[in-house]
Amino acid sequence: MALRGAFRVAMSGKQVAVLCPTTVLAQQHFRTFEARLASYPIELRVLSRFQTKKEQEAVVAALKEGKVDVVIGTHRLLSKDVHFKDLGLLVVDEEQRF
Repeated sequence: MALRGAFRVAMSGKQVAVLCPTTVLAQQHFRTFEARLASYPIELRVLSRFQTKKEQEAVVAALKEGKVDVVIGTHRLLSKDVHFKDLGLLVVDEEQRF
């Protein structure tokens, strides 16, 4: 469901952020989105602690400039330095503990 919503919003010209509770889940979602959206003109990025500081800065800059359509990440997306040019959808994949 999140993938379909993200696709529709991104194709309409707005940005999408997918907030994941763990870095492992962010990577899994990124791979899934990447595979499913490969044939569409959608710029997809991941933002988490698994990236170098330089890689993170590049993603943050691209988000602000509107060069990223869909970003998937951890709570790093909520940092003060992260700004979106035109955010249209925020998907929150909540953590469930049993």
